[in-house]
Amino acid sequence: MKTPQKHSRTRREFIKTGTLAGVAAGVVPATTLASEVRPRAGAAGPVVISSANGDRAVERAYELIAQGSDALDAVIAGVNIVEDDPNDMTVGYGGLPNEDGVVELDSSVMHGPTARAGAVAALQGIKNPSKVAKLVLERTDHVLLVGAGAQRFAQMHGFPIENLVTEASRKRWVRWKETISNRDDYLPPHSPDDR
Repeated sequence: MKTPQKHSRTRREFIKTGTLAGVAAGVVPATTLASEVRPRAGAAGPVVISSANGDRAVERAYELIAQGSDALDAVIAGVNIVEDDPNDMTVGYGGLPNEDGVVELDSSVMHGPTARAGAVAALQGIKNPSKVAKLVLERTDHVLLVGAGAQRFAQMHGFPIENLVTEASRKRWVRWKETISNRDDYLPPHSPDDR
């Protein structure tokens, strides 16, 4: 029987090997990468890439890396800008709720120099899941914590449980509930004033 520490190391090696194999095979995510900062032509240096809503995140991460910060810390600082933005409904505060009206968040991080990884999934009530994922990497022999266990871990480390639903995300969720099916008890507004 493997000890937890050895088992943890094996999982990390699996993730590292899988990531390297994906890079070697030329596997590229199908998502559109809209935000990117690179060093000027011909210069060696970091490249920071994100999805379309990450312009400010990319700029912040690149700035911190250029100042000598650890790349993982820099990227998380950038991601926190999006997680803290109530007007961005993709993640964090103001993220779109699940079917039950609760914002559930996932995050995973990998640290290249140490070949370590940490992740959380189905995390409720915690605004910055990227910070919690980093703590999973640093403070546990796990790679992934899920749901209530992830939330308890975050609370243990001082993260407050917050209602992450904003008025705008609540309205989008209600509209979705009212229009997803004609076989349930929800109806869309009867007049434009009811929205």
